[in-house]
Amino acid sequence: KIRKYQSEQMILKDSRIKMMNEILNGIRVLKLYAWEGSFQDKVLEIRNKELKVLKKAAYLNALTSFFWSCAPVLVSFTTFGVFVLSSTDNVLDAEKAFVSLALFNILRFPLSMVPNVITSIVQANVSLKRIQTFVDNPELDPNCVDRQGTGKSAVAIENASFAWEEGNTVLSDINLDIDEGSLVAVVGVVGVGKSSLFSAILGEMEKLSGSVAVKGSVSYVAQQAWIQNDTFQNNILF
Repeated sequence: KIRKYQSEQMILKDSRIKMMNEILNGIRVLKLYAWEGSFQDKVLEIRNKELKVLKKAAYLNALTSFFWSCAPVLVSFTTFGVFVLSSTDNVLDAEKAFVSLALFNILRFPLSMVPNVITSIVQANVSLKRIQTFVDNPELDPNCVDRQGTGKSAVAIENASFAWEEGNTVLSDINLDIDEGSLVAVVGVVGVGKSSLFSAILGEMEKLSGSVAVKGSVSYVAQQAWIQNDTFQNNILF
């Protein structure tokens, strides 16, 4: 159970951190479009799920610690009871009782550390599996983009599909042909895949099908949202 809760909590934590990074990287655009409320709700939704998992894990840890704390007392009663009831010749005198209690007290500290050891082992196991999964991820194919494009096209994409993650197609059946010397603008609303298209041309996305050919070298200047130290009107009309 602890292992299950630890895995769920790490997945939710990754989602929350990823969302916060996206918010911080695009904070200026977010403020300009007044999207604070919607993104706050998304972060809180993930955080509430994470808190539920953390509460379950905390309750389980508290219950486990309680039982391990009671273990020395229960072991003492059980040992003395079995000793007396197993045979009529067994007499529990003061000497045997005090020696046994002294030995149980010696074992108290190691037994009290068992829950912490188990928790640490579970956390280490979960972390090692996450690292192993990351290390085992396949590398992007360096040949997914043909850098020796031929013909008149500077960029040619034919029936290509791309994804950031396996099983989650972002761009499907893309066909694009850009002639040399052309000035092209990719226009669309927020979130339709304009930046993903450029990443696909650069070879930074996983190509699922089709072909991509680029003639020559490519320079990419990423969009950086910025605000002038001026009035709100001038920031819109500049």
